[in-house]
Amino acid sequence: MQLSHVQALLDSSFEGMSEGASRMYEPEDARFDQRLSAVWLEYRWYVHERGLAEVFVKWKRVEKAACALEEVSVLRLHLLGHSAALTERAQRVLDAGRPSPGRLLELLGADGVKRESSVAGTTGITLEHWPHPSPQPLLPEETFQALSAVLLDAHSTFEERHEAVDRLCRERSPRVVRTLLATLEVGPSLSALRRLSEWGEPGALPHVERALAQVAPDNPADLWTLTALQRRLEAWTRTFQGM
Repeated sequence: MQLSHVQALLDSSFEGMSEGASRMYEPEDARFDQRLSAVWLEYRWYVHERGLAEVFVKWKRVEKAACALEEVSVLRLHLLGHSAALTERAQRVLDAGRPSPGRLLELLGADGVKRESSVAGTTGITLEHWPHPSPQPLLPEETFQALSAVLLDAHSTFEERHEAVDRLCRERSPRVVRTLLATLEVGPSLSALRRLSEWGEPGALPHVERALAQVAPDNPADLWTLTALQRRLEAWTRTFQGM
């Protein structure tokens, strides 16, 4: 599907649903002109009740004026939280293509995310149902303390902190959230910010905004990533306000 057709499909499928944050349409923002990538990107965030639908669109990095006619390669929808209405709207998008097994579904099947896939021409459509919070066994206390110590040590390397976040987040609990937020007081951690944004933790928003303020102008990749995380958290905030 051409980009203009994908955008029209999204507009009609989510008609009447509120957008929790401003869209990120990369070609319209000159800050991302120098992002080293072969593709253009667009993000949207729709909110309803306690749910969030995050939409991700990817197409070849052609001249800006030619984007509307360019074929979209990836159309992905992330469903987070609880909203039957958003699930139904996202299903409309998936149903615009014919069912397909998807190229990566088997490889990613063990991460707890339920995925459905279809294809419309050269456009792969994936609908991801991210897992809801649920009771989980706590990590052994010794393991929890050791991982926390890595994250709270200002001298830990990027690789050590990234691995510690990944292992610690096998447990989703208030104490893990507190540890991740404390980690961000010690130093920046994109992996911690990403996980907190997935969980919809509003306490992460000031840390994202602080990281954004520190991004160098010649680093459009981090600028894009952090802006997307900021918008996701802003959208989560909208769902909390609607409670």
